[in-house]
Amino acid sequence: MISNTKDYPFKELPFLKKNLGRIEKAISKSLPPKQLSKISKAIHYSVLNAGKRIRPQLVLLMADSLKVKVSSKTIDLMAASGELIHCYSLIHDDLPSMDDDDFRRGKLSCHKKFDEATAILAGDAIQPLALEILTTIEDKNLKAEKKLKIINLFAKACGPKGMVEGQSRDLDAEGKKITLRELDEIHHLKTGKLIEACVESICTLKDDLPKSHKKAFLDFAKKFGLAFQIKDDILDVTGDEKIIGKPINSDSKLKKASYPSIIGLKASQKRAEKLCNDALSTLTKLPYDTTNLILLSNYIVLRNK
Repeated sequence: MISNTKDYPFKELPFLKKNLGRIEKAISKSLPPKQLSKISKAIHYSVLNAGKRIRPQLVLLMADSLKVKVSSKTIDLMAASGELIHCYSLIHDDLPSMDDDDFRRGKLSCHKKFDEATAILAGDAIQPLALEILTTIEDKNLKAEKKLKIINLFAKACGPKGMVEGQSRDLDAEGKKITLRELDEIHHLKTGKLIEACVESICTLKDDLPKSHKKAFLDFAKKFGLAFQIKDDILDVTGDEKIIGKPINSDSKLKKASYPSIIGLKASQKRAEKLCNDALSTLTKLPYDTTNLILLSNYIVLRNK
């Protein structure tokens, strides 16, 4: 089912390029004025740095697929919120006390560009800002209980039942031998929970969505997230530093558990492709237009950055 990425490189997929314009505009409008403070400058530097925006892309593509009856502004704000949570996590992941990375997306990490305290505070500011954005949504077609549910989903994804716990387990696993199942759980918490929240938040907006359809979309999201992380681990070994924007082999230098270190490169790629194919098989059985979700899923497994 997976196609060759040369058939549709990320930058040439028209719908992704169109969505990026919406996403960047929504994110930019949500940030505090750049010149407001040192923290604001650090926020702009870290957030507006040309990421792939996979999470907000999922929000927009899910909304198109399910044809939810809310305004495009509502969807854009939800997308911005999901990406800001991701950006906050990246700033903190790069800190010396965490993964100690000096570069992110081809530029100095926030703590290297500014200083460690500023990076911590910038991340601290971005996380609640993401949730604040959701509270400001005004849409006559968005009921209060659904709005509250969406806020709850994103809050859980980045809290002690999601990202924070995943990062803690990831740090604890450094230099230790862990099982494949334990590594899956780490990345389900650290990466997968936010991806699932992006997907489930749109499911929440769909009136009368059958439980079986919601379950299928969440199954897709879980496999998508795991395949995405496996590919990240592969690129940490085989990637081009100039393309991926940070030094390779950073996982091995920190003695971090990774899929290549546990099952090898070949088996890792094979597993990522199987997860992707299983996820796409789930999508094709649903009575919605999931074409663009399928194209994005193919990209995340075959990408080179």
